[in-house]
Amino acid sequence: MIRQLTVSGFTTFLDEVKLDFVPGINVIMGGNDSGKSHLMRLCYAICRWGEKSLRRDFPELWAEEERLIRHMLRAFGAQQLSSLVSRRAVHGFAHVSASLHGAKAPVGCADLSFSFHRRDESMGLNINSMPDRFLQERALFIPLSEVLTLYPCYVQVGKRYPDLLDGPTWDLCRALEEEERTKNREDMEPGLRRVQRLTEVLLQGKLERECGGRFILQRGQDGEGAIELGLMAEGYKRPGTLNLLIANGSLRSGDTLFWDEPELNLNTVHLPLLCGLLLGLGEAGVQVILSTHSLFLLRELVIRLSRREGREISRRFIGLHAPREPFGAAVVQSGETPDEIGPLESLEAEMEQADRYLRMPPPIHRQNAD
Repeated sequence: MIRQLTVSGFTTFLDEVKLDFVPGINVIMGGNDSGKSHLMRLCYAICRWGEKSLRRDFPELWAEEERLIRHMLRAFGAQQLSSLVSRRAVHGFAHVSASLHGAKAPVGCADLSFSFHRRDESMGLNINSMPDRFLQERALFIPLSEVLTLYPCYVQVGKRYPDLLDGPTWDLCRALEEEERTKNREDMEPGLRRVQRLTEVLLQGKLERECGGRFILQRGQDGEGAIELGLMAEGYKRPGTLNLLIANGSLRSGDTLFWDEPELNLNTVHLPLLCGLLLGLGEAGVQVILSTHSLFLLRELVIRLSRREGREISRRFIGLHAPREPFGAAVVQSGETPDEIGPLESLEAEMEQADRYLRMPPPIHRQNAD
């Protein structure tokens, strides 16, 4: 899990910004070009680099720097590190510090600090402070574009030309490719078992893998209600991805799940159930970091977290305010309630429209001339 992040000179984060994350639900909100996706992908790249399973036992520092460069470029789909440095960064440097922690890596022993330059690619990336320990836990990212429909194609392309796929998409495909570790539902952690049941309620069925790697949605018995992924509602596919990650054991307690706009393509009537999924993950010990534009989803989360069953879940709301001028600095505010993150343009626009709609005069019913 990521506990703390400090950045300066990085894309829209020109001035030094320090963010605290909680083990439960972390909600990132902001308008277009405010840096939501950049923030999530940076955290994801650091978490992936910090996984013990992805490194050698005693590598040289230069090897760890090269590995971090690869994770950064793949997470952002960028060709050069210099493109991630703010145009107005002091001395052309971007600085990043992060604190990770896990079951065998307590707070303070998995801290990382690094920097890179805008103009001189030969300088590469310099790790200023290495962690004493690496994490047993893993990080997963559910991006905006769903992967289930084209999963067989992604796997074939990724194995032959891994650089053609962005890091989060390829990592997600590899996680979906893993063999199912839990032979039956009773072997799962109870909290994750409840989340999987909620996903099946939303899908009104269960996703299954066919021969050849394709997935189908099974809504009946003995294959009578099998639905091809191409015929499945778009809004169901990413919650279905979550269902599969839990089923094959890729997502476990202690892991971190990044989810970019989980409400995308979902009917508003399904958002309360989606909130139940997110809170269920927090209760099961999964750190959730999500971004959203939805005022409905935000309010529903606040309502659920205020109830007795949600009060024990830690929460953090992060508001990003886009720069007022080109290449300016984004303003970041955070707190335990949405009231602490300042007014956000997208949410204010929704509320303003609702007020205008309620102030509309009653419709005039025209009678036929006859």
